[in-house]
Amino acid sequence: MPRFFRFVPISVLSVLLFLSPTFGGDLTVRITGDDSDITFFGAFYHWDADGLPKKADGSAYLPDTKEKIDAPYADGRAVRVKPGEWLFEKLPAGTYDLILIKAGQRLRLEGYRFAPVLDFDPFLPPDAKVLRDVEEDGVIKEQVDDKESRDFVEHEITSAPHYENKVVPVALGGSYKKGQEKPKFIRAVVMLLRDETTTYEGDMAGAATLRFEIWEFADKTGTYVKNRKTHVMRRIILTRDEVRKWTWLWDPALGNIEVPQSGGKTVEYALPDPEKSPELKGLRPY
Repeated sequence: MPRFFRFVPISVLSVLLFLSPTFGGDLTVRITGDDSDITFFGAFYHWDADGLPKKADGSAYLPDTKEKIDAPYADGRAVRVKPGEWLFEKLPAGTYDLILIKAGQRLRLEGYRFAPVLDFDPFLPPDAKVLRDVEEDGVIKEQVDDKESRDFVEHEITSAPHYENKVVPVALGGSYKKGQEKPKFIRAVVMLLRDETTTYEGDMAGAATLRFEIWEFADKTGTYVKNRKTHVMRRIILTRDEVRKWTWLWDPALGNIEVPQSGGKTVEYALPDPEKSPELKGLRPY
């Protein structure tokens, strides 16, 4: 072997740096609307490139049932540098979902992506739609809303038996390829809430359980079948009285935020009025 080839040991630190997201720059969020009462503004790395739940440091993310609805886990928190401008300083490079909370109003807004539930499958962006192509008079119209497939999956979510008494689709997105008659698969963000009294509650008397998950339905010989594997995004326990007062909406505008390896990035966000934003789904006071 030539003398200039030498074995160089790889340190544990080097391996960790290789496996973890590369450190990057700053993320600035410019907010339109009243941001004076924001009590929490966090950035959540959430998924690695393979769709596995991860923190920004590369370690596994496991939902914590003891987590508070107004103080969730986040990989970074923003500071308000001036009215309407928030800064996440020195975030590791990667893709993030943002979490904005106004605890005084019991309002939580959260971003998301449609992460894959199976290995080697692609992500879908938060604004993905359920689309297909149709042919009319010999002309193919691309990317038409596939209402039939969307309605079928929504019905499967709401009508199937569950332990929870409220199971609601929050957002649906499907795969799309030019010429397709229907999506190969459809993913859904699903809210699962149990706030009914059970026969045995023990120390959990008066408690409600709330989860948000990602489900996937694959086209199997003309009908959509739910994959047994799902991703739990958030899971909390709080009192029934408290959960019924909260607004927790999932906003695609807060998801899929790319932070570069160096320098900075600025994004704009308009605070929605929940009462005037029926397109945003999730938990609402009831």
